[in-house]
Amino acid sequence: MKFITNTVSKPVAGKEAEKLTKALKKGGHVANSAAQQTIERIAKRRAQQA
Repeated sequence: MKFITNTVSKPVAGKEAEKLTKALKKGGHVANSAAQQTIERIAKRRAQQA
């Protein structure tokens, strides 16, 4: 996987910061719908290989 070298990190603020804080306190995670679909697809593939 190639990474773009000229990316700039941005601070997390507002509602996104609140979501992230709640997830971290609960031991969870934050993902958008596209990321969630990718996670589910990978999990299914790994379950089939096992």
